[in-house]
Amino acid sequence: MKEPKVLEFGKKHDTQYAIPLWLRDEQILSACRRPIRRLEAYEGPTRDDPIAVVGFGPSLVETWEQIRDFKYIITCSGSHRFLLERGIVPNWHVEVDPRPHKVALLGPPHADVEYLVASTCHPEYFDHLGGFNVVLWHIFADEPDTYRVLPRGEWAVLGGSNVGLRAMTLARFYGFKVQHVFGMDGCQRDDTHKHAAPHPLQDGSGYSLTEYEGVTYKTTPAMLESAKMTFHELDQMPDVEATFHGEGLVQAMARKYARSVPSGTKRVIAVTRPVLISKEYKDLNSAMHQSNLAYGVGGGKHADAVLALAKIVPGATILDYGCGKGYLGRALPFPIWEYDPAVIGKDELPRPADIVACIDVLEHIEPERILFVLDDLKRVTRQIGYFVINTKPAHKTLPDGRNTHLIQEGRDWWTKTIAKFFDVGRTWERHSSLIMVVGAKTRGNSLNLGSVIKSEVA
Repeated sequence: MKEPKVLEFGKKHDTQYAIPLWLRDEQILSACRRPIRRLEAYEGPTRDDPIAVVGFGPSLVETWEQIRDFKYIITCSGSHRFLLERGIVPNWHVEVDPRPHKVALLGPPHADVEYLVASTCHPEYFDHLGGFNVVLWHIFADEPDTYRVLPRGEWAVLGGSNVGLRAMTLARFYGFKVQHVFGMDGCQRDDTHKHAAPHPLQDGSGYSLTEYEGVTYKTTPAMLESAKMTFHELDQMPDVEATFHGEGLVQAMARKYARSVPSGTKRVIAVTRPVLISKEYKDLNSAMHQSNLAYGVGGGKHADAVLALAKIVPGATILDYGCGKGYLGRALPFPIWEYDPAVIGKDELPRPADIVACIDVLEHIEPERILFVLDDLKRVTRQIGYFVINTKPAHKTLPDGRNTHLIQEGRDWWTKTIAKFFDVGRTWERHSSLIMVVGAKTRGNSLNLGSVIKSEVA
């Protein structure tokens, strides 16, 4: 028999996500298309009632009867089925794992449970819960594609690398400060028990060893890293009082844990990104694109300027942000990326590009959303932005009677507003349009926006 690998406790060990990231993102998009209720922020005061946060670690076998005393229970992984089989019905169940084996691990759904299912979960998991009380939420990861894939206006929850940590964070999201944690061990009990009950993918074999405070624990790199992350996540919830029940690596670490931030410190545990365009306004613009053949066709007039910018950044990727009918792309001798929320097929949030053209767009933005749109432009602009803004009333009106230029401001206002997000390198006026060449607000920007771009474009 092969000797178990020894994992140094103080060293960081590599782990990898359970499925390819492209497949994760496809599962997120699939889940977002389902007509499922979305997670909503808890608006009430923080709760004084304790909540049992129940994982599926082996110590649950010795501690589960204590859970009967709790009014509020949130389960994750296989602890849902484990408790139901013993006559204990949780209030909530959390799942994040993207693989289909979680269907068997969950077991039969219960009508009295609210299922908090992350958008990463497998389509079969959602199908299994059809007709039950399901709430969709998102896992936040600080990755570029996360900002594109996750829907704006919906909650993405932080909380570490395993479902137990996310369950603790969701419990706090729902207002629970007093948390009693069961079955979150970070280790297995013996050679055959990695969980409190049989698991479809794991039989307890293939473990490694690590030593903590003179005690050797059977674990894996993923379990060990999650165990150490537990206390980082507790630091992100300074007002949470967590009690860990049972015996295991996490419980042993908890006895030594000292919070590293004061209890009154504010931390972010969930985020929602503002919506860039209201549904009503998006529908109005979509109708304008279809009914008015002259709406959204001005981009081609600026092809020479974009070509000049492209010479400054050889091989640059170029994005037309708010592309309308795509006339800038038609006028260029090479393909570019296009984005417009009101044009079907071009409405998926774009990836960052080296050069971003935003031509006759910003004056059309709903005034209460202009800062959100500029923030998204900042996200997608790697190096240079070329913005053309009309400062006067338009000759067109929306079907609801409003002038299509919802924002009618002058040069000073636009310069001050855009400077919050970009380094403004060159600004000039042509007829009723303000033309601005800007740079990304990054340290060490090698482009001289005041001279190089002025000489190439103006």
